[in-house]
Amino acid sequence: MSSMTTVGAATVDRLLHRDPVCSVFSGIVASDPTHLLCVTVAHERVDGSRREVFLEWASKLTGLAAHPHLSPCSAVGLTENGRPYLAVGATRRTLVDLLVEHGPMPAGQVRALGVALSDAVAVYHRAGLIHGAIQPGHLLVGSGRLLQLTAYDVTAPVLAAPLPPSPYTAPEHLDAAVAGEVAASPAGDVYALATVLYSALGGRLPWVRSGREDVADPLLRAAPVPHVPGVATDLTDVIGAALHPDPRRRPTADAFREQLSAVDLGGMRAPGYKAVTVAAGLVPQRRLRPVTVSVSTELAPYRPGRARTGLRPRLRKIGTASAGVALTGALLGGAALATYAATNPASASVCSDPAALGGRISEQIEGATVVDSWCAGDDFVAATVNYQGGSGGGDTTPHERLVWRIEGEDLVAVTDCADTSLPDSITEFLSCG
Repeated sequence: MSSMTTVGAATVDRLLHRDPVCSVFSGIVASDPTHLLCVTVAHERVDGSRREVFLEWASKLTGLAAHPHLSPCSAVGLTENGRPYLAVGATRRTLVDLLVEHGPMPAGQVRALGVALSDAVAVYHRAGLIHGAIQPGHLLVGSGRLLQLTAYDVTAPVLAAPLPPSPYTAPEHLDAAVAGEVAASPAGDVYALATVLYSALGGRLPWVRSGREDVADPLLRAAPVPHVPGVATDLTDVIGAALHPDPRRRPTADAFREQLSAVDLGGMRAPGYKAVTVAAGLVPQRRLRPVTVSVSTELAPYRPGRARTGLRPRLRKIGTASAGVALTGALLGGAALATYAATNPASASVCSDPAALGGRISEQIEGATVVDSWCAGDDFVAATVNYQGGSGGGDTTPHERLVWRIEGEDLVAVTDCADTSLPDSITEFLSCG
């Protein structure tokens, strides 16, 4: 590249995600250019007491003792324009990928993982920090398949944004999550970690029997935690104690580590056979922000792909001329991508660019022709496609209706009409009964 775009100490190349609070980019830092980063940048400048609160939090994060199961913070601070930013190591895989590919983990592996992660969480808590979003999608697979906790921006001052209620939300924080507020506590982190461990062990959530239960129903969380078939009951008893609905009765992260270390895996096993696959409901449908990067480490300007012939998108209109002027000016600034994304909401959505939308849909439907496509808000893409080998063309050609959920720059296929988050326009398009 002849010119680099910088955000504080990080060099960034493309926008991965944007929400009302922050933008997230892929990038690197000069001190370690071989490792991928997710760089989170606040849209809003901070000064006065808010600046001091953020810098105090940043000092705690950078002062953490190095831990093999905490993703290292590569850079944190303020941009030249006074916007808080955080650069944390990223990978291309998370615990979700391991569970989907290999199924539930053996009991010994889960116990070892629990000991390691509870120790990492204890380090985080002793520094006066609270994570607030421990879940499989926020556990990166590092070198040697070492799992590392990341997503530190969820509860960071100025960078924080509320997560929707999920199976990993502690019962005492459900009301806040439903209200769209940020709520976290050390006891909530222990609950979330215990949920991760139970899910990794049994292949399903500890209290959900099917995918239709309301994750925000506190009565479900009060139910006894069942033993995992074929696994030592002592292990699920310890995990179940950390899932107690009363946060005062849960162990601290330090105590949880010690309890897991003392578990005898040779004791009585629950009857039945251990699952070999994981349930779909184990993974939250939507994450707050991306923690993985699926692009090459070689930085290059992001340019949307060309639209395929036959694409007739029905997209919301944007001021093309003014957006072009804003982009030109932004590329001349020190925090170019962050500034542009912060002032031009349409730039962050695949729906704002017909060429980008056409290219992304074409990636999902190799060997097919897009007849029509449109977006439902900023969360869903719908398309009518014609696969090669149909009956011929014209109005009589058989078509298929497809829908994807927009997650950052990824399109995730929607295959289940039971998903309660689907807007009416999408359920009607899919003919959901």
